[in-house]
Amino acid sequence: MSRIVCFILAVIMAINLKGASTEGFSSHREIIGYVVDENNEPLPGASVRVQGTVLGAVTDTDGKFSVRLNESGNVILQVSFMGYKPVTVESDNITNTPIRLLPSNQQLDEVVVTGSFVERPLKKVPVLTRVVSQRDIQALNPNSIESLLQYELPGVQIGFNSMSQQPEIKYQGMDGEYILFLIDGERVSGEGADHNVDFTRFNIDDIERIEVIKGAHSTIYGSNALGGVINIITKTANRPVSANLSARISNGYGQKYTGSVGVNKYNLTTYTSLTYRTADTYTIGDPESASTTIWGYNIWDFTQKLGYKFNEKISADLKFTNYWNQKDIRTGRLYQEYNRDYTLGAKIKYLPATSHQITIGYMFDNFWKDHHFFRADSTALNYRNIRQTPRIDYAGKFGNVSINVGSEGDIEYLKHYMFKDSTHYTNHAVAFYGQGEWTPIAELDIVAGLRADWHQKYKWHLTPKLSALYKAWDAVTFRLGYAQGFRSPSLKELYMEYDMGGLGWFMIYGNPNLKPETSNQYSASVEFSRWGLNTSISASHNRFSNKIEYLMLSDGTSDMQYVNADKARTTSIETILRYNFNFGLTLTGSYAFTDDYSNVDGHNTSSTRPHSATFSAMYQKKFKKVSLTASLNGQWGSAFDTYSRSSEADVNGEYAWEKRHYDGRTLVAMNVGATFPRGIYVNLGIDNLFNYKDKATDSSLQTPQRGISFVGTVGLNLADMFKW
Repeated sequence: MSRIVCFILAVIMAINLKGASTEGFSSHREIIGYVVDENNEPLPGASVRVQGTVLGAVTDTDGKFSVRLNESGNVILQVSFMGYKPVTVESDNITNTPIRLLPSNQQLDEVVVTGSFVERPLKKVPVLTRVVSQRDIQALNPNSIESLLQYELPGVQIGFNSMSQQPEIKYQGMDGEYILFLIDGERVSGEGADHNVDFTRFNIDDIERIEVIKGAHSTIYGSNALGGVINIITKTANRPVSANLSARISNGYGQKYTGSVGVNKYNLTTYTSLTYRTADTYTIGDPESASTTIWGYNIWDFTQKLGYKFNEKISADLKFTNYWNQKDIRTGRLYQEYNRDYTLGAKIKYLPATSHQITIGYMFDNFWKDHHFFRADSTALNYRNIRQTPRIDYAGKFGNVSINVGSEGDIEYLKHYMFKDSTHYTNHAVAFYGQGEWTPIAELDIVAGLRADWHQKYKWHLTPKLSALYKAWDAVTFRLGYAQGFRSPSLKELYMEYDMGGLGWFMIYGNPNLKPETSNQYSASVEFSRWGLNTSISASHNRFSNKIEYLMLSDGTSDMQYVNADKARTTSIETILRYNFNFGLTLTGSYAFTDDYSNVDGHNTSSTRPHSATFSAMYQKKFKKVSLTASLNGQWGSAFDTYSRSSEADVNGEYAWEKRHYDGRTLVAMNVGATFPRGIYVNLGIDNLFNYKDKATDSSLQTPQRGISFVGTVGLNLADMFKW
């Protein structure tokens, strides 16, 4: 790692020296302007970017911005703000006239970056993409990312692993190993529940928005993303000087306190945040005396970002994060569990010419778990996962053709208590990708991509991608797509040798002879957007080969092993309807159907709810100096039946099957918030409004809810309070 970090720092220093040899920004002109809303009120926090450069600025409390240029002449400014239509203006036209932004009645003006490293409006993205915006997050005011995803994305199911005490995700029939989680475009190391990331790493207060690509359509992030990519974009300084304090208290569920400070001016950006959050331990009991305990935790999150624009063409960013999770002590255990992680990343962006961009980046992610034996006052390392991800990407436009080419490395180290003698294994992988987008006519975009993955054990594998967007009329857009996916077995699936429970009940073995999984996904969608109405319906079908599953060994024991099973398939249909009324009310509803059939001896063993829906009503209005937000959010999952097989065969070698029924589930949350003058924000909410209570025996299917809870949040925007 040290060599790569030193190389990146050397490049940054060389660029800095080159920039220093040219004339400074202060010797040239400064563009000053103002951004206002539809009522001609100042719009603080709006983003202003100079087209064709890395330069930009953000507006202060009075809506004022200032951009320093190293070159003279007229330039194009791109101005945007969440919930408003973006505009482009010439710098010569803003001398005496404020830039006025109007509210947007649709999400399609949101900018996304996950499909490529270049920002583009959602309405122009050929690949099926969903955005959870900052406005959605603020209105729901969730306690965790699991809750946020369930309320915002139909087809998301969050289960609970009682052994690891961690959530498990299932998205439209796809388990956690098929969902690639990213933070600012970089892979996340570490495991929480089996084959799932540690979801408690994701601090809601640090999230700006979430971009979701369904299926394996992303060429850049194709490997190990058969079910989709969830890219969490984190916050940065959105004002010339910003500082925020907030506190969230929920009765019986925990507390959260966050402070952040940032600077975004004179081509320097720095952002620092610190969060302390807790979750309380609670127990769910059933009438038949079964019970499940959900153990709490105490977490510290720290983030430090630093960015600098050396000139119009070159910028560099550094990022450091630290996560520290002290879990509550479980009854009967002589140790306390700690989950820790720190990351260090660097990125350089260079614009060699107009419409051309080169990005070089490196991420080091070190995640580990400790057991602290409190009586002996000693600590033992239980697990460590280190991932290093170097990458280089080029994006360019040639007439009506845009291309992305690049390479991504994945250097992994894994020490696991589920390996024999808690040993460690390593793996090296690299991918090369190329993606081209052709716009033969204004209404049609065609994207073709090819990804070549090299794995230390499995060598080369090619995965093609193809998608198209056709805007038949101004209000109607069609999308079609085909993508082949590839997932190499994880180190745990290859080399695991673990006594489940530690009592000799049964062993779970890895399998070094596993083959990689492949998939073929077909997708289609149609979207209508006009008069404040945005509605779409999409369908996708996935077929898997060599799907990796557990299988009981035929040796008279209850031992199990990872194997390549028969072919599997999932089919999903999703529809979304959103309508914005002119008086501040937005209604949103979505529904997903998932046909996930896992056939074992003629029985369906799938635990996926076939029908799910989300719905929300959000009202936003400004009364003089007070901004009011009220929202009602709901999630629903249908009832279903599934089958489980006994662990031992009878005298005839046959296994008994048990049918299990799971009831439907509806959760509703209500929040009312107000922003007062001088930056004071208050939110009052009720989570689980109808007091729904899960059964303890259902905990493997979903994180158990114990009933209604009341939430209070207060925040201070010090930039508004002190007029920074």
